[in-house]
Formats: sequence, structure tokens, C-alpha cells
Amino acid sequence: MVAREIAACPNPNPADNFIVSAKEMLMEEIERQPEPVLREILHFVKFLERQRAQEEWADVLPSREIEQEVLDILDHK
Repeated sequence: MVAREIAACPNPNPADNFIVSAKEMLMEEIERQPEPVLREILHFVKFLERQRAQEEWADVLPSREIEQEVLDILDHK
């Protein structure tokens, strides 16, 4: 069903078609789940959002090694 809809979609970018089809498949699957499973799905999505946000800042924030070096320096003063 989803594959036919994608084939009919005139979107020239196949990556966009995949994203749409993945979203549609996920929505169909979610609609069949009981409430406890939906809560777990929500928690997992929030976890993924936090993880992505942390990864975006990874190149800006100091690494744990640098943080530990600073703490070691401060401890010896």
C-alpha cells in the first residue's frame, strides 16, 4: 500500500520518498499499539532527541578528558 503511494508520488528526491514512507509505516504501526507500548515509544523518541542534541554540541563542548584535566589542575592548586 505505501509502496504504491510512493510510486505515484512525483517527488524527484528518493530520500524524501523514503522518509515519507518510513513515517507512514511508523504511524500505521503506532496506531495498532496499546497504551503502555505507546508510552515506551514516546520515551524512546525523547531519548533519541536528547542524544541528537548532545551530538550536535559534541564538537563545541570539551571532551571528558579535557574536563578531567581541568579538574586535576584545580585539585592541585
